[in-house]
Amino acid sequence: MKNSMRKNNIRIKIISLVTALALWLYVIAIVDPDEKKVIENIPITITNASEVRNDDFVIYPKEEFQTDITVQGKLSEIQKLNKNNVHIYGELINPVEGQNIVNLKTNISNRVSRELKDNTFVVNLEKKVTKKVKVKIEVPDAIKPNVEEVTPEFSEVEVSGPRTLLAKVDYVGAVLKFDEKTDKPYESVELRLSAFDKNDKPIDVELSEKLVTVDVAFTVEKSVPVRINYVGEEYDKESLQLSPDKLTIQGKDDVVKSIESLETVKLEDKDLENLENKKVKISIPENVKIKGDISELSISKK
Repeated sequence: MKNSMRKNNIRIKIISLVTALALWLYVIAIVDPDEKKVIENIPITITNASEVRNDDFVIYPKEEFQTDITVQGKLSEIQKLNKNNVHIYGELINPVEGQNIVNLKTNISNRVSRELKDNTFVVNLEKKVTKKVKVKIEVPDAIKPNVEEVTPEFSEVEVSGPRTLLAKVDYVGAVLKFDEKTDKPYESVELRLSAFDKNDKPIDVELSEKLVTVDVAFTVEKSVPVRINYVGEEYDKESLQLSPDKLTIQGKDDVVKSIESLETVKLEDKDLENLENKKVKISIPENVKIKGDISELSISKK
């Protein structure tokens, strides 16, 4: 009995499916009513965009050109149309700098009536120009105390783009960063460049160089003695002492290595009057810093 009921259920399902299919075929093949629908936000293609670029024109401001289309016709035809297979396009004829009117066309078959929301649209063109700007490498505050010097492989880059946009470009730059810490006194890193205006806001233009190699000199330090540069006659030089008598110098590796000691400025007898609580200045070599920003030392008799 169960087998009989199961067979009846299957027979009913098959009959229902065949009936539904027959009804659908009847609607499509015999009735096929008129249908109307709107397809929205279809991208507009400029068919001769490459030729326009070859004439040194660019679309500015950049826009995503889109429009809607209303289609009407037999249901069987309308069902085939969607945003993926409907194309709307136009050609820039005799392009000029400024506003250009483009007539729109579509690839929809004549078996379907269609109405574009916009039969024409306006494309604004500007001449593409080029100029050179300086390269700036920003050293973040977090690593600035450890970086002595940054030297990019080139000091200028060519930037290209629409005339109005290019006028805003002030420099091309990158932010110095490292993937990991290093104990080396020198290192080279590759950075990605971007264009910026005077307020450090990025600007979307073309760069002749997208990457730059930067040579980085890290700050090294060492402790050196400080000697008294005394040229007077009133005191025995050996009777004078400085406090402290050693300082830590900081700078590029080759500069720091070349310095074995520091000196005070040249001191005469008049400079040592009232020797108690006397301060004397240090002669600091070029491209060297004193750790702690010390510029004076105490001098006294031993």
